[in-house]
Amino acid sequence: MQKYFISLSIFCVSFFISNAQISDTDSLLTISDQAVLADEFVRVYNKNLNLVQDASQKDLDSYLELFINYKLKLVEAKALDYDKDPTYLKEFNSYKNQLTDAYLTDKKVTDALVREAYERTTNEVKAQHILILLDEVETDTLEAYSKIEKLRERFINEDFESLRKELHNGKSIFVEDLGYFSAFKMVYNFESAAYTTKIGEVSRPFRTRFGFHVVKVLDKRKSRGQVEVAHIMITNKQKDSTLVPKDRIQELHRLLLQGEDFSELAKQFSDDKSSSNLGGKLKPFKSGQINSEIFENTAFGLTNKEDLSQPIQTKFGWHILKLIDRKPVESFETLKPELENQVGKDSRSQLVKAKMLEQLLADYQLSNQNSNVAEIESNLSFDSTQNVWKFSDNFEATQPFLTIQNTTHTAQDFLEFLNKNQRAVKKEWPVSVIVKKQYASFLEQSVFQYKRDNLENENQEFANILNEYREGLLLFELMQDKIWDGAKNDSIGLQTFYNDNKANYVWPDRIEGSVARSSDSKYTKKVLKYWRKNSSNNEIAEVLNKTKQNVIFSNGEFEIGHPALPKGLDYKAGLSKVIQENSNYFVVNVTALKPSKQKSFEEAKGQLISDYQTELELNWIQELRSKYSVKVNEEVLSKVKLIISN
Repeated sequence: MQKYFISLSIFCVSFFISNAQISDTDSLLTISDQAVLADEFVRVYNKNLNLVQDASQKDLDSYLELFINYKLKLVEAKALDYDKDPTYLKEFNSYKNQLTDAYLTDKKVTDALVREAYERTTNEVKAQHILILLDEVETDTLEAYSKIEKLRERFINEDFESLRKELHNGKSIFVEDLGYFSAFKMVYNFESAAYTTKIGEVSRPFRTRFGFHVVKVLDKRKSRGQVEVAHIMITNKQKDSTLVPKDRIQELHRLLLQGEDFSELAKQFSDDKSSSNLGGKLKPFKSGQINSEIFENTAFGLTNKEDLSQPIQTKFGWHILKLIDRKPVESFETLKPELENQVGKDSRSQLVKAKMLEQLLADYQLSNQNSNVAEIESNLSFDSTQNVWKFSDNFEATQPFLTIQNTTHTAQDFLEFLNKNQRAVKKEWPVSVIVKKQYASFLEQSVFQYKRDNLENENQEFANILNEYREGLLLFELMQDKIWDGAKNDSIGLQTFYNDNKANYVWPDRIEGSVARSSDSKYTKKVLKYWRKNSSNNEIAEVLNKTKQNVIFSNGEFEIGHPALPKGLDYKAGLSKVIQENSNYFVVNVTALKPSKQKSFEEAKGQLISDYQTELELNWIQELRSKYSVKVNEEVLSKVKLIISN
């Protein structure tokens, strides 16, 4: 019986779901008679479900209200012709071109190149090279090739420095020490030559777009991977004129060697506010990602977890580093998206493009050969007086030359291409060579352009992504004018909002003075005695820190709750008692109280603008809901709810 009930339940659920299917024409809602399809709402809801942190936004009815607000803004943007603005169109088309490029690749070729790039990313090559500079379209290469062959023999047998002094001129011959490099640091065929040449050997001559090279491989090593460290930084620019950054970092280093907690010291004393609240932790980084060679080498030089560096100085200030973790190069699956992006921008992309062209020619039933080329060639000549290519007088330039699906290019189109791209060829070449080379380029450009122009109709995924950006950019432009800049520029409205909400803009209680911290209560007690005698912090430090770092001082203005202050501190002027907090002891000399007070308009302006923007948007949404009619198709909404819930 139980088995029957379970089977019946499954049947009922399946029945309701099958009857809750939505078609690609089902309209979920209309805004001023403009239909919004249900499948768009379902797709957007499912895509964004895991991105929202507010639980209320995951509720479908609440999300529908947000979705309606979003669509209302878009209707308003189009009503105000934001979609026709030249700046908007320029930015949108720029993104469209970038996105299109990602879809015009051959996946198999790309995957193979990505896999190869990963293998090379895990290793670094140390190399030197000799280059004979040669124009990339030069066809007479015998002399240059013979020259590089002879230099290869010398490269094998002679001292590199001697060769560099004799041969390198920075114009036609380059003799360079390249150091260590890995994938994507050089043009692809140079990189390939380096990675396939054995250590100690010199490659055979090979050509890149720069000319002919030979490369000598000196060493190969595993990449250093990535390192994660925490740091304490004392900036060179201190508000407290009595604080010497080098002395402070030395004080902190002594405390660390005495066993003090790195995280606590970072929270209390590090001037890098982006990491101090995290105990000084930085994001993991690889070679070349930190804008300081000494910082990077110090980090990679730490061997064991919890190892501390000596204090080092960078252009930012003084640092102490602690090793948190070291990791080898990440897995292929982790790095794959980044590698795919790099392959698309690297010279490898030409290999991918060639393979994609082959596929598109097959899709559009085209050939590399064109019977019209011969007629073009026989009727083409170069007019050197006007520096243009011309057809014979009796040649019909409007005749079809290349047809791709429903798009036809005429002979005149090819002629214009020739004249626009004269730099790609040399005028002294035979006409047959020029036409052959330029037709190959014209065919490639035309086929890819046809694919670009029709991609939104041919690929639904591409169409969805593009539309999301189209709407997002449109909404950004509208919000920028209507809300964000509107709030900043509405001085009268902003002042009125401030006057009505002054209670929200108040300075918290603050103190001014000095904080002494020690891991031993006897030293904070001694600090109290010295302070009662009006001794300065420097005088006290000289006495108490003579043999080791027993106490450390902080001076300035502190908000109540500041990490440098003990939590048990009373808000009053004068000397505090010794306060214990965990394993630390504090004593505070409060020289001035700065009680809570009203922020002035200028002091509150940053938060004030943000709050005013929120107020403006809420009022604006109400205006839009009054201006445009919104009708929800409840029957379709019920289907949507059933589909999403299951």
